[in-house]
Amino acid sequence: MVIEMDRLHALGSATGALRAKGVATEAIIASRESVAAGDFDRGKPVGAVVAAVKVLRTLHASERPLNASEVARAAALHRGTAYNILRTLQAEGFVAYDEATRTYSVSLHILEIAHGVLRHSGLMDLARPLMHAVSDTYGVSVYLSKVVGPCSQLLLDWVGAALRTDLYLTVGRQFPGPRGASGVIMAAFGNSSEPELERLFAQVAWYQKPSFPEFLARMHEAQKAGFAVDRASTQGITQVSVPVLSPSWELLLVITAAAHSHDIDSDAVGPLSRAMQSAAARLSESLRLLHLG
Repeated sequence: MVIEMDRLHALGSATGALRAKGVATEAIIASRESVAAGDFDRGKPVGAVVAAVKVLRTLHASERPLNASEVARAAALHRGTAYNILRTLQAEGFVAYDEATRTYSVSLHILEIAHGVLRHSGLMDLARPLMHAVSDTYGVSVYLSKVVGPCSQLLLDWVGAALRTDLYLTVGRQFPGPRGASGVIMAAFGNSSEPELERLFAQVAWYQKPSFPEFLARMHEAQKAGFAVDRASTQGITQVSVPVLSPSWELLLVITAAAHSHDIDSDAVGPLSRAMQSAAARLSESLRLLHLG
């Protein structure tokens, strides 16, 4: 999960202590790496904060809690540095520690910060009524995702009860790769090249996966129609997705409606897609008022 830099101000009081324990050298290295990557316009990076973010991302990406040595290896930090950062993050409530296994994991306190980001962005105030209107009218579940990379999206919110809520639908989960109707939309309106799409497409699983030429045909159809329909990525589920574009036609958000296939027949797709496009247009008009990060 990406954490805004101003949400890490609590780490400032601990920076001096970290340097005293050997973090200074790695802070300089991390700072140089960030500058080399083109961060001049963001101000001078703080190496200790960059290293702390690496630790948080490492814990977030892991499917199980990690000990200090595992975190150090994965984050490319010295063990002592990783340990000091972990202990500081634990003291500040961002990391949980299991005494029995001596392992660390991301704390649930992160959810509070994530909720604050969504609340202050203004996105939910605008999006939720539109999502509920589509859900209530057509009996579908509606999902709102933010584009966070090439054919990768982060689930921000969802409404409706057309589908069982399981871990796959958890808010905050990232979905990589071109899969389903939303994957077609991201391919159609994103910036990925065809070779990159083919590489990403090979890595994802569908219930009934089309060939890559068939996927490209769906992508071109979505570019013309402004929406995508999928009945093949998940057994028994039909999805309809539309893009939310910035004034410069940059793909920022994806709205997806989903329900059991017997509830969305061919006759229902047309009215549903038009309602979703109308909701997407309303969001697009308001993007300048939002703080999406």
